[in-house]
Amino acid sequence: MKNIVLIGFMGSGKTVISKVLSKKLKRDIVDIDVLIEKKTKMKIKNIFKKFGEEYFRDLEEKITAKVSKKKNIIISTGGGIIKRENNIKNLKKNGIIIYLKNTFKTSCERLKGKKNRPLFNEKNLKATKKLFLQRLKLYKNAADIIIKTDNKSIKQVSEEIIEKIKYL
Repeated sequence: MKNIVLIGFMGSGKTVISKVLSKKLKRDIVDIDVLIEKKTKMKIKNIFKKFGEEYFRDLEEKITAKVSKKKNIIISTGGGIIKRENNIKNLKKNGIIIYLKNTFKTSCERLKGKKNRPLFNEKNLKATKKLFLQRLKLYKNAADIIIKTDNKSIKQVSEEIIEKIKYL
């Protein structure tokens, strides 16, 4: 079976939805950000701080290429996975890409007080909103399925995904 690949902006629910899908569909989860942290033995925010975003994106691209070769898994991606075309090409080879779409306001509500997001800045929401708007088209273009997550429970989003992938 094809992989289920979750994409979306920070706070869209990729990690938590992947856990629910894993239980319901009895599939393993591969979280690309977790793999990067294990490989580097560093938190992502520290990778950004010490080496910069491009270095992080290079690591992300290499790990995505490896993970994409697996089958019948759920892949939780980082919010910027769509910045590199190779990532999307690789993920599409064995996967169905599901864009968990939400408003910027929803992301801010979900991320409030979180310190582990290197590109989310509560003190400069204008910069974060600019990033959000830049990525919208990339998410949409990469997606096979778009699921709106605003005002929905984790259970509702998970059930909607399961219902939509039945027909693929």
